Amino acid sequence: MTKPVPLSDFRACRHVLEEYEYATGGEEIAPTDLIERRVWNEITRLPDDIAIRISNHHGIRLKLLHLLHRDWVRATGNPLKPDNLFNGMLDAADCFQCATFNFLHGYYRSALSDLRSALELVAIGAFGNIKPDDPVYLRWRAGGADLTFPSCRKRLQRAVVGAPLAWFLKAGAWPEQVYYDLCRYTHSRPDASDGSLWESNGPVYNGRAIRLTFEMTLCVYAISYLLAKIGRASLVVPNESLIVFELDWLPGHQEVAKAFDQAWAKR
Repeated sequence: MTKPVPLSDFRACRHVLEEYEYATGGEEIAPTDLIERRVWNEITRLPDDIAIRISNHHGIRLKLLHLLHRDWVRATGNPLKPDNLFNGMLDAADCFQCATFNFLHGYYRSALSDLRSALELVAIGAFGNIKPDDPVYLRWRAGGADLTFPSCRKRLQRAVVGAPLAWFLKAGAWPEQVYYDLCRYTHSRPDASDGSLWESNGPVYNGRAIRLTFEMTLCVYAISYLLAKIGRASLVVPNESLIVFELDWLPGHQEVAKAFDQAWAKR
């Protein structure tokens, strides 16, 4: 049996935006096909339960993920003069936001899959900035070709050969390791499925999965900033996001810190 969250808890009430609060898009429409209470409850009760449990114990982590997303949106560039990296970073921002939402609701595998998409989108955007006339990139933009992270990494490495961060793009370096690790969850391999992360048959609070998802999110933010810097020399990391390069307990810290020092040597 479920029980309602006490109304004294701010998480007990849902809120909707007024029409004028939409920055762009969105419209106010009166209900035309209201969902049944039973269906609503069956869809939302389990993830609602996990969201309450995770936010009971990981407020600081969730605040950091929220701040990182906010900073990332600020770093995307000038929307009035977008370069080829702008849309990649903007789409990656949506992936980061989805990852945090899925993380909060216990869908750890989906969150990790969102991170893989973010990493790929930033790599493609960086490559598009460096080689805007590349035939494969142009076909990808037109929907006529695939441009996966492994292929894009190789192309980026060739494009910046001799540059300070070329080593960061080598086969087997940290970005590629992270990408292939995320692929395990995207494709639900036996040891990386929803069930293996939950150790259950539905979303549950699992400390191991929470740590994994949180750490991988920070790793992808760090790598994504470095990829974006390769694609746009003028890119600056907002101050509150510098933490992803400073946490010495984070996997890949040594490579990321070295790359950061080289990328922003004149800071």
